[in-house]
Amino acid sequence: MDGQIKTAPRVLLVDDDPDVLIELQEGLGLLGIASLTAGTAVEALDLMERHDNLQVVVTDLQMPRIDGIELLQKLAVRRRKHPMAAIVITGHASLDRAVGALRLQAVDFLQKPLSAEEVAHAITRAFALVEDEATSEGETGSPPASSPPRPHDLSAQHLRARYLRALVAARADRDAIFQTGLFSDPAWEMMLDLAMAEASHRPISVTSLCIASGAPATTALRRIDDLEEAGLVSRVPDARDRRRIIVHLTDLGRARMEAFVQRQADRLGITLD
Repeated sequence: MDGQIKTAPRVLLVDDDPDVLIELQEGLGLLGIASLTAGTAVEALDLMERHDNLQVVVTDLQMPRIDGIELLQKLAVRRRKHPMAAIVITGHASLDRAVGALRLQAVDFLQKPLSAEEVAHAITRAFALVEDEATSEGETGSPPASSPPRPHDLSAQHLRARYLRALVAARADRDAIFQTGLFSDPAWEMMLDLAMAEASHRPISVTSLCIASGAPATTALRRIDDLEEAGLVSRVPDARDRRRIIVHLTDLGRARMEAFVQRQADRLGITLD
């Protein structure tokens, strides 16, 4: 059920509720984000085959025949050839489903009811992550880090990456349950994203980091300055594109985040090593 769109869309919306699709597609369109829609996972897979320009999939979890988790599993194969990000939405949140989505590299987990603005923010962040992954793949000549790890690669580093993704996903849960922005902390959001990016062997640009913070660009840039002054992060030019700046954790920043992750894991009884 493709929408009639003048520009080539890069977003695919998947939901078995046609009213949700119409409302979300129209809302995103008003915000300048063109999208295609699919009412089933089968239709979504067909659209992905026919539209190579699609980069972000926003999918519901609860669908007949093939649900959102199985759809992400099938799309994981495509991700090895074309950088892609997935955003999961659901009206029936559960820990098991959220963990399942995170293991399949979903970059956001949103709970219904949601606004077009909330989804647009997640899509904008997903676009930035896809751009970073594509750049990384061009530098290394290897598959993007978002490809699901092979069984023998499930090391402590992969477990840390998954745990960090869960912490990042908690941000979406917090905003869904409480007033969006009520507990905003751009610096901490950026430290979490940098730690997750490093654990996933994925570079993260200043632009992507600012989007991930959820703060206005000027505020986010000031917080990056604060983090750099504190010795927690550093900025270096991209070797392939000097106009693009990559942000890294410093040794101090990495050690502090490692200590934080280990302490939280210990409290939950989770073994990361």
